[in-house]
Amino acid sequence: MNERAKQILGERVKQTRRDLGISKVDFCVAAGISRPYLDRIENGTANITVKVLFKIAPALGMTVSELLEGIE
Repeated sequence: MNERAKQILGERVKQTRRDLGISKVDFCVAAGISRPYLDRIENGTANITVKVLFKIAPALGMTVSELLEGIE
């Protein structure tokens, strides 16, 4: 995933999480990821694996396809 895609994905995760009213702590528990990793995802600096995509998408009430829609 290129740098721009990571930034777009990170912003999408952050905005969706906020829109749903989910705290970072609650999201991390639901997705099974650490808080520092979530911070890196939301800041667009994490190298996100497919495995992690399949954890964070459902925690946001989305499919992986919906989460990645429009990101190239």
